[in-house]
Parts: sequence; C-alpha cells; structure tokens
Amino acid sequence: VPAAVAPAAVAPAAVAPAPIAAESASVGDPQALAPATLETLSVVLPCAFEGEYAAKTVRSLQEHTKRHRLKEVIVVDDGSTPPLKLDLPEQSLRGSSWAPVRLLRHSTTRGLIAAKKTGGDAAIGDVVVFFDCHVKPRDGWEEAFLRQMKRAGDHRTVVVPTITSLDPDTWQENSMAAASKACYMTWNGDFTWLANPGRDVPLMSGGLLAISRRWWQETEGYDSQMVAWGGENIDQSFRIWLCGGRIEVAEGAYVAHMWRDPGNPKTQLKYPMPTEAVMRNKARAVSAWMQEFKAKPLSFPEYEDIVSGQRPLGDMSAFDRLREKLQCAPFSHYIQRFDYVYVDTGLIPPEVFQLREASTGLCLERSPRQRQPHGVTLAPCAGAGSQPGEASGGVPELQLWHGNNRDSSKPGKACCSGLNNWNFLQCLESGAVGARVETFECEISGMSATQFLSLEDGGDYEGQVVWQRGVGCLAPVAQEPDRKSAEESNCLKSFSEGEEAFSLRSPTDFCLTIISGNEEQTYNSEFRECAEGELGQRFMKLDVEHGVQVKASLDESVCLDAAGGGAPLLYPCYDAASGNPNQLWESRGSILVWDGITNGKFQTSCLVEKHGSLGFQKMSGSVPVLRSCSPKVGQRLQRADIQESSDRQTFLLQDADSGKCLASGAPAEGAGPPP
Repeated sequence: VPAAVAPAAVAPAAVAPAPIAAESASVGDPQALAPATLETLSVVLPCAFEGEYAAKTVRSLQEHTKRHRLKEVIVVDDGSTPPLKLDLPEQSLRGSSWAPVRLLRHSTTRGLIAAKKTGGDAAIGDVVVFFDCHVKPRDGWEEAFLRQMKRAGDHRTVVVPTITSLDPDTWQENSMAAASKACYMTWNGDFTWLANPGRDVPLMSGGLLAISRRWWQETEGYDSQMVAWGGENIDQSFRIWLCGGRIEVAEGAYVAHMWRDPGNPKTQLKYPMPTEAVMRNKARAVSAWMQEFKAKPLSFPEYEDIVSGQRPLGDMSAFDRLREKLQCAPFSHYIQRFDYVYVDTGLIPPEVFQLREASTGLCLERSPRQRQPHGVTLAPCAGAGSQPGEASGGVPELQLWHGNNRDSSKPGKACCSGLNNWNFLQCLESGAVGARVETFECEISGMSATQFLSLEDGGDYEGQVVWQRGVGCLAPVAQEPDRKSAEESNCLKSFSEGEEAFSLRSPTDFCLTIISGNEEQTYNSEFRECAEGELGQRFMKLDVEHGVQVKASLDESVCLDAAGGGAPLLYPCYDAASGNPNQLWESRGSILVWDGITNGKFQTSCLVEKHGSLGFQKMSGSVPVLRSCSPKVGQRLQRADIQESSDRQTFLLQDADSGKCLASGAPAEGAGPPP
C-alpha cells in the first residue's frame, strides 16, 4: 500500500486532514497477493450524501467490534456535496480503543460499485468487509464472520450476516422486523429474498458481506465496466460459486440495516439512479456467466435495447480471461448445485399451461396492478389453442401457469404446492373460503399456507384447483353481463380534476362533498352540485400495498374508510404501512371498489349515493374466489323442482354439470347401462 494511504486515525471534524484522493488508493503491485490468513478486518463503507449516518455507522462499528480484529474503517465519500465530514468524538479518536479511520473521496459521484472497488482495493486487513453506510452490528459479529470463513479450511469462503432492520431515528435495531439472509436470482436477471436458506447462499444481496483480501484479488473484485449500482451482486455471486469459492451465512452475526422507506424522506436516496445503467449491469452479469442460459433473462423486454445493439454491452474480454485463469465451471454446475432452488421449487418447470374453467370456457388470467397483490380474472382463452383439442400457441404470459413452490408433503420436499404465473414469480393465493383469489410473490420454500393451490390430476377433486388440500377450491362467481352493467351504473365515478386530484360523482351528476363536523375536527359528507375548484370535492389516491388509500384534499389526514362494509365514512388515515383493510380500495376503471369479509362472507362493494348520503352497493363478483370443494364431475348432484305437500317433500336430483336428472327404472332392451 502506498505510504500516502497508510492508515491513520481521523482527527476531530474541526481539524480533519484533507481527504485522500481515491485514485491514489490502489493495491500497488497486482501480482503481490495478500496472505491467506483470516485474522483482521478492514471495513469499507461506501457513502454518498449519507450525512450523519456515516458517523453513526463508524461509531457503531467501533463500539461493537473487538479492537484487535478491526484493522481499519475505510469511508469512501462518493462525491457528496458538501464533502462528507465525520463528526466523531475527540476523546475516542485520541485514545487507543478505536481502530484507524480513513476517509477516501471521489471528486464526483461515481456510484456504489466504484466506491466499493475503491475501498476494497485500498484495504490492508486480511478480510475486506463491505457494509452499507447506514448499519449497526450486534456484538460478536466479527468473530462469527471469521469463524465461518475458516470453516472450510481455505480463504475462498465469502460470508453474509443475518440482516435486521435499523430505526433511523433512534439508531436502534427493530427487533420486531423480519430478518433476511440470502437471495436467489429470478429469470429476468433480478433477485429476491430466499426464505430458510440454510448455510449456503445462492446469491448475495450485495450490500453486506465479507471476503478475504486474497480472494478479492484473485477474483478481481468488481467488473470495472459496471457503473452506478445494481448487478454487481449477481456477478460477484456467480464468479465466487463458479470459480472455486462458496458463500455462506455467518451464524451468530447480526447487522441492523436502514431500509429505504418511501414514506420516510430521511431514508431516501439523495442521488439519481439511472435505470439504463442498472439494466446494462445485469445484462453484463448474466452474459458473462450464464452461457446458454442467458437467453432466458435476455428475452425479457427490459433488455431489448441491449440485445438489439442499440445500447452496447461493452467489452467482455475480462470475464473470458478470468474464467480461463480460475478454470471456472459452466453455469449448469450452478443450477445443479442449487437444484433445490430452481428445480424442486418449479422455477425451471417441465411444462406451462392454461387453466380453462369448464362451465364458462374462459381461462384464468392474471390482472396486473401497480403493486402486488395482483388480481385474477376469467377471460377469453387466447392463442391458437383457444378451443379444446387445438394445438396451443401464441398464448400471452398472463394466461400461462405452472406448478411452483416446494411441497413438504412430498419426499425431499419436491415441487409443487402452488401455481405460478409464468415469467412473473406471482403465485395464486387466498386467505379463506369465500375470499378472493389473487397473486403475490411466490414463497418458493412452500412455507406460505395461503399459496397452497394446486391443480389436481386425480382423486375426488380431479381437474379442480384445490386450496390447502381440499379446504377450498377455485370457482368462478357467476355474473350476467347486463346485471354487471346495471350495478356499475349506480356506482360513483371518479373524474379527474387535474394534478392527480379527482372527484366522485353520482349518476345524477352530484359530487361527494366533505363538510366540517363537530368541534373535534371530524368530518361528514353529503352530495352537492359539482363545482369547479371546490376543495371539499377533491380526493387523492396514495398507492399502498394491496391497493390505494383515498385521502381528502381538504385535509390529507382524513381518508375514505369502509367501516367493515357497513356505512362508509371519513376517518383519520391509518399509517399506510399498517395495511388496514378498511382503507384499502381498488380502482376498476373509474369506479372505486372495496373488497372485504362482512358478516363472515366475502363482499365486493362500490360507493353509491343513498338518499343523499354515502353508502355501499354490493356487486356481483367477476373474478375467481374460493368455494367449498365439490366431488369430481358427474358427482355434483343438487336438488331441483322441489315440491311440498302436507306429508312429504319431493325433488329432482339434477347433475350440476350436464343438467340431466337422475332416473330410476330398468333400461330399455338393448339400451345398455343407464347414463
């Protein structure tokens, strides 16, 4: 390491030395490999416009890490404006209890990948630890890291911690929040969290990890042609697994991380994130390592400009040289290594299919929404195979399904306990018999009971989509087109009022109007003639998980509330993150719809005017729901033409599928067995 970047404690902010130029922080001779020892740590913090979080993270590291393990903390200021200052306590820095802190600076913002590479190349510890600039580890994390890295007896084990949630206001770990460890790559070149991963990590999330400095040098760090952020974790994970290394969870290591929260401005990025750069990074990663498998992710529309050559992928020769140097395995080795992620879960399905509902002839189709859960509907079957017996072809993805999610009832927990919409990682799910069926991100480990929906190919429920092994079955809600039209004609319609505001109008062209209530600042509503610019007649939609929240423009702390399906009212807004079902609405065209369980039954309602007040009108559903399962076709008999007399009741037994009735008596001669 050049003398210019030798470790030195950072002085108090008032007398802080000039930051070291990042360009001088190189590893020196690239042939001089670091020793393979695993005793000391260099923690690299890439920081861009992080403000006070950088100093808080440095303090947390110093306070929760054994001094003899912590060689240094390297803070890389990625072009922050004004330049980052570490406001650290003078008494701590002058003592011997803190490890040296180095501040490296990029003159302009070059992105997370470049900042991490600058810090990693400048590190002098045995192990390079990459943490985000807004974390707080628990005591003992460093020993857990080193213990796990030594398990296999070489320097090629990369480790990740269990990631928990950090409250940015209190700087305390949120013990009630979910914890995450490992990810896996989805077929569009993205990644998502993997539940219950065990020891091995198919894919790192990328922000929090430790790698020996020797292995960092041998694998050549990050792709120098990737820019900004995104895709580097995919590249690094693949090169580790395919080139002789491994990635493992460091048991006992917990690091609290501040997540980006759309509702909290303090947690937001302070610099732009170019989508084009992210997609190019991902394309470079999959093109470099996936060989013939790369055709799948690159078939997604987000890569069209790259595949067509409109946006160049860049020079890929460095990957070829690295594969040759480290004798890296083909990508099929990775799929075989993680067959429990890609094969046993159905992510590589043996077949895809449409689901045709027998009584209507319609096919099950996912109805995308801006946010999950997405809807499910019955729509005309698409493609050349739209009639029974015809060959399929040209079917849109929204109508293609396949088995997904591991099944704990099968040997080896093989596939499948759920149904996934092809290419979208969206599995059918529902919460109760009588409730609507929707889709949500597949829980591929098979641990989510709400996603236990499978197409039965035998037994009593043959040909039916069964929920929780017979508790309920997928069934259409019958609805006549003219009835639907008549129902919707009574519903309030939303009309744009500009700047994302809208009004709610009745069929008689009166508008829902908010009026002041009592002295406790509550609000009532009534219907008045629509008036341009009337603030009390304007509403706004806020996208939240599972739907939209409808806020009053007059007072944004007041929301439309379904009141459990009784009489809708205006009520103080719940925190959007709470997901309170009474304030979750769905936009269906120009109509606001509320779905919920009222008096034990699933109900779909729209807003209507009732005698000058706001009310609900129950609507006939037009989407699949869960019903009690029926036996297989030919055994669904029901009573019809019921006749009452003083001493008895008679009825026909009618088959629900064919409409024919059960009859007694001997068959005519030569007629064969009765139907």
